[in-house]
Amino acid sequence: MKTNFLLGITLMGAAAVQGQSFTLKGTLAKRTLAVNSFIYLRYEQQGKMILDSCRLQQQAYHFQGQVEYPAEATLFLKVGDKDAEYYRQTRLLKPYEHTFYLDAAVLTATSAGELRETKITGGAAEADRQAIEAALSAIYQRGEKEYGAKREAAYNAGDSVAIAEITRLAYRNDDEREAAKLRFMQQHPQTGIMLKLLQEYTRTKIDPAVIGPLYDGMLPSLKASPEGVAYGRRLAKAREIAPGMPAPAVALEDRHGQQVTLASLKGKVVLLDFWGSWCYPCRMSHPHLREVYARYKDAGFEILGVSNERGDPAGWKEKWTKAMDADQMTWLNVLNTAASTDKEKGVLEAYDVKAFPTKILIDRDGKIVVKLVGNSEGSREALDAQLERLLGKEY
Repeated sequence: MKTNFLLGITLMGAAAVQGQSFTLKGTLAKRTLAVNSFIYLRYEQQGKMILDSCRLQQQAYHFQGQVEYPAEATLFLKVGDKDAEYYRQTRLLKPYEHTFYLDAAVLTATSAGELRETKITGGAAEADRQAIEAALSAIYQRGEKEYGAKREAAYNAGDSVAIAEITRLAYRNDDEREAAKLRFMQQHPQTGIMLKLLQEYTRTKIDPAVIGPLYDGMLPSLKASPEGVAYGRRLAKAREIAPGMPAPAVALEDRHGQQVTLASLKGKVVLLDFWGSWCYPCRMSHPHLREVYARYKDAGFEILGVSNERGDPAGWKEKWTKAMDADQMTWLNVLNTAASTDKEKGVLEAYDVKAFPTKILIDRDGKIVVKLVGNSEGSREALDAQLERLLGKEY
């Protein structure tokens, strides 16, 4: 086995790692596009990228090393710059790569074709990855069978009614896959892919009541990893803005340069709407907001839109106000001083906003009621139900 340093990637030798051993033995029938006779293994431990290489001998290869916790790893072949650029631009599946989960085990990798077609056995984490991927794929394929052909026909015909129905079915399919992920995590609390699944499942928001026990019960080595510690910090932030907690301060300027604060609205039911002029789902949520604002504004309801723009800051105000007027947003609106991509700054960090639109409903006492992400039918129904509960049916 041969080991190389490449472009600042730090190599951790076996003597430097206080972990457990793994062995990976494999065979590879084809190495189309490869520019040499080596196969490479890349994975991360303790924030450091580890790169190992092995010469293919009669289609066989053999890696061994140490891991402190299960980690996503990639086997790959070196290809020419032109081929690498082609696959980067087209986003086609790379025949010269295979990603899997690496843990302390004796692993066997076999491929009768290209590296992408490799099947890896012997590791518990990789077995779990394959199991959940198969379950998610089955749900997706069921959805495609149900409405895939209808979707193409609806878009070709420009049938807005059919498109709306297919979109509803697609959201339902997404919800089924998310539910499958949650069931898998609850049924496999010690899985080596728990952190990866948590990151995917909570990409846009964390419900501490559901996620807290899963994080607390995961493998100690995963929790102690840099990624695990970072996730723990995000979970702590989510607990700070869970339902019943005081809403963090908001103080930003409106289109006239006047500062608007969330504190000044205490005593009202307030919906914080994090949106952006560039965000299609955000803009599509505004007709519904117009309806609920007209229905409840006299009952003590206010919307505070927080626009989050991108690109040259010099053009933010023009984009924001133009969109505001086009969407007939008659409620309060302010412009965030940080870009939509700066999610670790200001109010986006305070409310753990990871996607747009994100809506936070706040009660009359200034406490968070619910956090809603996206513009799905379910999100709209949840908002309607909460407003009816807080403000009454008569409006």
